[in-house]
Amino acid sequence: ICACLVGSEMCIRDRFTSETAGVERICCIDDNEEALLWRLRMIGTAKESIVLSTFDLRADDNGTKILAALNCAAARGVKIQLLIDGIYQQLFLAGSSDFQALASYENVEVGVYNPVTPVNLFKVNYRMHDKYLIVDEKMYLLGGRNSNDIFLGNQTKGINEDRDILVYDTSEGQGESLNQLEDYFHKIWKESCVSIKNGKQSSRYTDAYRHMEEIYISLLKRYNDIETYSAWEKDTIEANKITLINNGIEAGRKTPQVLQTIQYLTENADHVIIQTPYVICNGYMYDVLQGISDHAKLQIVLNAVEKGSNPWGCTDYLNQKKKILETGADVYELMNDYPVHTKAVLINDRLSVVGSYNLDMRSTYLDTELMLVIDSEKLNQQIHETESDYMEKSKEVL
Repeated sequence: ICACLVGSEMCIRDRFTSETAGVERICCIDDNEEALLWRLRMIGTAKESIVLSTFDLRADDNGTKILAALNCAAARGVKIQLLIDGIYQQLFLAGSSDFQALASYENVEVGVYNPVTPVNLFKVNYRMHDKYLIVDEKMYLLGGRNSNDIFLGNQTKGINEDRDILVYDTSEGQGESLNQLEDYFHKIWKESCVSIKNGKQSSRYTDAYRHMEEIYISLLKRYNDIETYSAWEKDTIEANKITLINNGIEAGRKTPQVLQTIQYLTENADHVIIQTPYVICNGYMYDVLQGISDHAKLQIVLNAVEKGSNPWGCTDYLNQKKKILETGADVYELMNDYPVHTKAVLINDRLSVVGSYNLDMRSTYLDTELMLVIDSEKLNQQIHETESDYMEKSKEVL
C-alpha cells in the first residue's frame, strides 16, 4: 500500500484529486451492447498494439466476435498480447480452434496466469480477476465485465449488468492512469506464474481463419464505424484525476490493498455507497464497514438472493446479513431484472471507485483486482442516478 495511506485529508487531495481537468477523459459504459461496440471500435481502429487481459474469455457468440476483431487486427500486423486466467483458459479456450488460430500469429502472444498443472494444484485458488483492454498506448477500457455472452452484446437471457470505464488520453503519453495500467501489465506479464506462448502460424487453422473473417464481415455490416470511429474526445467527459489501485500481482495470499485504500478514501466522507454483487466478510472487513458507518451514511446495494447469479456468494449473504446490519450500514437487496455484477464505491459527490473488486474475501485476499479512483463530479452524479434507480428497485433491509 502506498506510503501516503497514513496521512490526512491533504494527502487524499494530493494523491487522488485535482482542482483542474486532467488530460484523460472518460466514458461510463453500463449497457452490454454498448460495451461490445466500444471494444470493437478500440480493436478495429488499433494501429500498433493491443493488450487484452481478462478473467473469463469464452468462444461463445460475443466472445468469438472479440476473437474475430482481434484476428483482423493481427492480420494487419498489430502486436497483440492476451493475458488470461489459468482456470478459465483451460475450461473455455483450450478446445477453441478460433482461439488457437488467433494465438498462432507470430505477432500474437498469449500469457496464462497461474496455469492448471499437476505441480500447481495447490495454487489454483489464486486467480487473475482483472479485466482491461489497452490500445496503441492511447486509451484503455477497465471494469468488471468478462469477455463473453453474459456481459457483452444484445442477449436478453442469462446475462449480468456491469460497468466499464473507457479512458482516453488526449496528450502524448502523459495520461497518469494509462501509464499506471501499462506499468501494471508489464509487471504482471513478467511474473513467474505467467506462462507465455508465442505464435507460430499453421495451415491447419484455415477453416478457423475463414470462420472469423466471415464473422468480422458481418460485424462491419452491423456496426459500420468500428474501423473508422474517431470521436473519442467528443464522446467522453472531463475527469480531474484518475488513479489506478491494485491488489498485488503474485499468485499467492494478498495484502488487502484495495480495501485499505477504500477505507482511507472514506475516512472523512459524509456519504458512502457501496455497490457489490454480494458481501462475504471476515472480522477485519466488518471493522472497515463499521468504521465508515461511524462517521458517514453508509449504503450497501447488493443482489437479492433470488436475483443473484453467483449462488455461493448470494446465499452466503443470508448467513452474513445480521453482521452486515450490525455495522450500521443501510442494506438494499436489489430486485433488478438481471443480476448486477457491478463493483463501485461512491464517496460524497466527487470520487467514484470502479473496477473488479467484490466486497468478499476472495477479492480481498486471493485474487488480483483493479479499481479506478476517479475524481469527476459528472461521473459521480451519473453513477448516483443509477444507484438511486437500483435502490428504488430494492428491498431495504430493516
